[in-house]
Formats: sequence, C-alpha cells, structure tokens
Amino acid sequence: MRVKTFEAASMQDALDIVKKEMGEEAFILSTRTRRRPSALGLGEETVIEVTAAVDEAAPALKEQAVGAPPLTYGLRPPMGPPPVARPAREAARPQAGPPAPPMDLQPLRRELLEIKGAVAALKDNDLHNASILEELDQLKTMLNRLQRQGMPPAQLQLPPSLLDLYGDLAANDVEPMIALRLCEFAQRALTEQDGDGASGNVDPERARLFLRRVIADFIPVASPIQLDPGKMRVAALVGPTGVGKTTTLAKLAAYAQLKLKQKVALLTLDTYRVAAVDQLQQYAQILQVPMHVALTVEDLRGAIRFYQDRALVLIDTPGHSPKDTEVLGQLRNLLDELPEVETHLVLSATTKPRDLVEIAARYEPLRPTRLLFTKLDETSTYGPILSTLVRVKRPLSYLGTGQEVPEALELATSRRVADLILPGVKEVQ
Repeated sequence: MRVKTFEAASMQDALDIVKKEMGEEAFILSTRTRRRPSALGLGEETVIEVTAAVDEAAPALKEQAVGAPPLTYGLRPPMGPPPVARPAREAARPQAGPPAPPMDLQPLRRELLEIKGAVAALKDNDLHNASILEELDQLKTMLNRLQRQGMPPAQLQLPPSLLDLYGDLAANDVEPMIALRLCEFAQRALTEQDGDGASGNVDPERARLFLRRVIADFIPVASPIQLDPGKMRVAALVGPTGVGKTTTLAKLAAYAQLKLKQKVALLTLDTYRVAAVDQLQQYAQILQVPMHVALTVEDLRGAIRFYQDRALVLIDTPGHSPKDTEVLGQLRNLLDELPEVETHLVLSATTKPRDLVEIAARYEPLRPTRLLFTKLDETSTYGPILSTLVRVKRPLSYLGTGQEVPEALELATSRRVADLILPGVKEVQ
C-alpha cells in the first residue's frame, strides 16, 4: 500500500490532487486543517492536509462509478409509476421469517390418491357431472400446492380463495407468518360482513380486493420533503454500500431544482473513495448547483451556515458496511450537529428480507425517520418491502425505479405499494 500526504488551499483542490496522483481507487486516511507562514512572508495562511492511500499490491477491482445521465425535461411526470412485472402465481419457498413447523404430509398424500381415484372412476363411468369434477380438480390442485409449499396446519383452516391469496403473497416473498395473519384477518372480516357466521369460501376477486385494501391501510407512508419559504430544509440519505444513495440524492435535487424551482445545495460526507466525490460533482455540474465536501464537524457547521439561503440541502453519506460500528459512530456524531435533519434510510428492494431487518437495526443509532427503497426495477418480488415495514415501523418516503434522473423516483403511496404486493385488481373509483 502506498501512503502519501498532500497539501492544498481547499478540500476540493486536495481531492483533485489525490485523484490525479493516486487514481480514483485512492481512499482518505485522515485530514486536518493547519496554519503555515504565507509564501510572501506576510502573516499566515490556512492549508488542508490530506493523507491518502492506494493498494498497489494487486490490481484493484474497480468499482465503476455510475455516470451522470443526461437530464430530460418534460418527457413524463417524475413521480409516474413504471411498468411492474407481476410475480408468478406459483408460490416459492419463503426466504425469511421463522421456519414453518414440520408438516405430516402422509394424510394429504393418501387423500390426494383417493381424490385421483375418485376422479378417474367418475370419468371411467362416463359421469358428466361437471360441478363435481370441477370441485374435485380444485381440491386436488389445492392439495398439490400445500405439498409444494409445506404450509403449516393452521393454513388448512383458510378457505380456498384465501389459500390462493396466501400463495400469491408467499410467491411475492412476504414472510409466511405475515401473509397468514393478513389472510386470517381478511377471513374474519369477510365472514362478519356476510353476517351468517359461516367460514365458507368467499368470492376470489372480492377477497383479493379486500386484502389489497387491508395492506394499503396498513402501510405507513411519509409526506414528501417539505420545502417552506424562507426556511432551509436539510435531508440526509444513509444506508449500506451499493443501494443507490448518490443517484437518489441527485433525483431529489433535480426534482426540487427543475420542477419546484427551489434553490438546492449538495453536501457530501463521503470522501472515503475519491470516485464517490466525482460522481456527485458530475450531478452538481449538470444541475448547476453548489457542492461542498465536509469531513469534520467544523466543515459541516460552516457549510450549513453558508447555505442558509438554500431551500434544500441534501447530504450524501459514506456507504460502509452496517457492521462497521466505528464509521456509524462517526457519522452519528456528524448528523447530531443537525437536530432538524430528515434522515432517510436507503434500502435496496433486491436485498434478502432477513438482511433488510438486520441492516435497519444496525442503522438505528442514526435515528432514521423514513425508509426509502431503491432498485424496484431490478426485482420481480416486492414482499420484502412489506415485511420490512412491519418489522421496522418507519414510514416509507420514496421509491426508486431506475437510473433516470429525476424521472425514476416516485413518492410512495399506500395504494402503489399494495399494488406491488398484491397486483391484479383494479378498484372501482
């Protein structure tokens, strides 16, 4: 590893020198501000001293920074929903949550064999009772599905229409216990609506529409970032590496600058990689907004004072592993300087459900006030969003649906998320 110390008049100049001499893979070890005699011998001047390092022992795996895409104007509303692929109806084995209790499938297999024999006998005897044959075929299909999913016995108490909905939720990677509780609630409510106390089957489309409304009512959503005249609003994006914080920050800045006609400033606390600063700098140049690099509490205080005239200051943060408690502690110390900061925990919709809950727990010391999910365009299952909202209990702010700036960002609504979790029903307006 090669380590070198550089001096410059400003932090941006120092980072430019580091990048030029050590490359984009260099990372910052330490920074400090000090005074030295001026070149002309007249008093003193302030210099920024940056110590950087680069690993030259082996070719580094270069992490290609996402280029700043060209901005488009007036092509479509920036908050419009993108096309969403409906998940397959066949339920996959859930990836998260407590394991289902072992199920004795022998009675089901025996019953299935009996059903198959009965169907064959009916057909052999040329009995064309369509309703009986249809009912037997439906029961056979249901039992096949139970065998494939290994459902716990409790789910056998659900009527066929709600069993089908349970399968759709499980196929969309909703945790099995959450899916079961939703279906049980729907069963009780629909039975009460019928008024006869019966626990029989209900119309499938009616059940699907009702359950979708239940999910929508359950999902907490946050209002968009509020910009008040004459008042500076500060919002920070935190989260693990690779979830798209910088791109999302550029989308928020572009929407406020181009659509809302508000003055915006960008502030980054992420100088661990020089390339990260470059990526945000590209966006700042395209949007024609100022960008400031802050490494210390003093830098942060100075930047906030300087941008008091801005309606919105957006803060990008380092994307380290959530297990790096030291870095998270340093980040918390910086954010504690901003008591009114609106902190969005950015998560990827492609992350495994159990990992999402663990990440949220590790970022809890930063006291995030909202959740923001990205990369909806890179997955076909959206159940982990619902499962995370159940566990974390924070409102959902925005949904990232692609790389386009600012179009591929939409304000989260409960109806939109419910449609992702349980698609296929068009509600009557």
